[in-house]
Amino acid sequence: MHASRLLLVALAAVSVAVAAGQARVAPPPAQDDVALTIDRVLTSGEHPGLTWSAISDVTAVLKPLYDSEPDRLVWFDGASPAPAVDATVATIAAAGEYGLDPSDYDAGALIERWAAVKAGKATGPERAMFDLAISVATARLLRAVHVGRVDPATMNWGYNVSEKKVDVLAALREARQGGGLRKTLDSLEPTVSHYGRARRALAAYRALARAGEPDPVPDLPKGKSKIDPGATWAGVPQLAARLKVFGDLPAGSPVAGTTYTGALVAAVKSFQGRHVLEPDGVIGAGTIKALDVTLAQRAHQIELAMERMRWLPELSRRPNVFVNVPIFRMWATDPVTGDEPLRMNVVVGQALNHKTPIFVEEMEYVIFRPYWVPPYGITVKELVPKAEKDPAYMDREALEIVATGDDNAEVLPATPENLAAVVSGKLHLRQRPGPSNSLGLAKFIFPNADNVYMHGTPATQLFSRARRDFSHGCIRVEDPARFAEWVLRENPEWPRAKIDAAMQGARPTRVNLKEHLTVVIFYDTVHINSEGVVFFADDIYGHDRALDAALAQGYPYPTRK
Repeated sequence: MHASRLLLVALAAVSVAVAAGQARVAPPPAQDDVALTIDRVLTSGEHPGLTWSAISDVTAVLKPLYDSEPDRLVWFDGASPAPAVDATVATIAAAGEYGLDPSDYDAGALIERWAAVKAGKATGPERAMFDLAISVATARLLRAVHVGRVDPATMNWGYNVSEKKVDVLAALREARQGGGLRKTLDSLEPTVSHYGRARRALAAYRALARAGEPDPVPDLPKGKSKIDPGATWAGVPQLAARLKVFGDLPAGSPVAGTTYTGALVAAVKSFQGRHVLEPDGVIGAGTIKALDVTLAQRAHQIELAMERMRWLPELSRRPNVFVNVPIFRMWATDPVTGDEPLRMNVVVGQALNHKTPIFVEEMEYVIFRPYWVPPYGITVKELVPKAEKDPAYMDREALEIVATGDDNAEVLPATPENLAAVVSGKLHLRQRPGPSNSLGLAKFIFPNADNVYMHGTPATQLFSRARRDFSHGCIRVEDPARFAEWVLRENPEWPRAKIDAAMQGARPTRVNLKEHLTVVIFYDTVHINSEGVVFFADDIYGHDRALDAALAQGYPYPTRK
């Protein structure tokens, strides 16, 4: 049985006696019975009246709360429930609105038990157990909304949720005495604009799912690899029906029987663009696969995205830069207005063995016309072997050997002995600045343990592809000059003309940012932009699968050891 489902079966003999004919309204509980029940549970961390095998994750919070109550109850005054109980139980039952699973908080059993309490069918110890059940569910719900359920460190993400403090004790008291649990939860949600959009999208997709899943689009006819615009295809009616539900095809658009043409082609292009597919209007196996993902599955993708957004640190009220890896997009956000003043395609790390790491850091400076110092692994496994086989390789690729990493380091000849010294780490390899430099004409530095940064690239043709995981881990930006102009907007001495000149200069030029810029390297297979357009992507690194597996464990969810 799921570790977080409630099974309030404790004190069965008392319940039977009640059912056998005790008074409808039970007498006030014996203080000793209530205190013993509360103390036993909070001291041992065991909750024998719940299917949660332990509540040790919230015991430290709950014990001082219960110790501060004269009658040892939080949600009752003697036999009388507090006015907030009704709304609290209802809010726990509505945990799905926050992208959470109500069964994690025993919503169904709490509703059932609350009905029995209101009917006067609960003894003092039973009320104590119910009181604890509400507190456990509320404490866990408060934390889940603010920092998520799973610790991102267990997913190998460079986010630290331990720095996101939430005073659960104060929040519990506020939920009981203030504006109610819903208001408290809303105040603890992430403030990043993407979260609010995701929550609205989740409600929309759940409503669509409740209205009924349209028929799936059939597979391609035998012997066919695609459906081109203008073709006749038996799957056109199902295609049109699904695209209307998804919003890509306007509801009143005419569909010409089984002919794939007109507005339907435009709708497919719209759908493809929203699902990181080539927006060519040609229907292949990949497009059909994306079309047939159910509405419930899309809603679940949004839930996973919301869980990850809760891992984000408290971001400054200044513009930030986000890179969403599986969407292959970068955008700047204004946290005050929610606008995205800058959007750009990016290339990220290869899914197989060069994944872009996930972290949050501060951008400190930009280097125009940079040298490229390849990572040691690339140097030893790729570049030096080519140089050893082909004496002209070094000059052709503008590579040179130097003794130090200083820009003014003396260039040494590419002798076999010096190449061997590069392999041993005594000398270094770098690529001269210029249009063919692997970093392009600018790089953007936010110091981090993985030595990952953003930069330009001479391989600009890659940005025209829908799927763009081609790098060794760093992030290539589509328009580095435009990005530099935005990054340096608070450096008035660096207008666009000066940026362009520096990118065409003879030597590297470093420019320090007057205000550091928060860079969030993120991973969500869902993105909702400021216009409300919903994008979905494939789980290229398997992070959705890993998070799903962690959430399937139930409480206690994986945490940092």
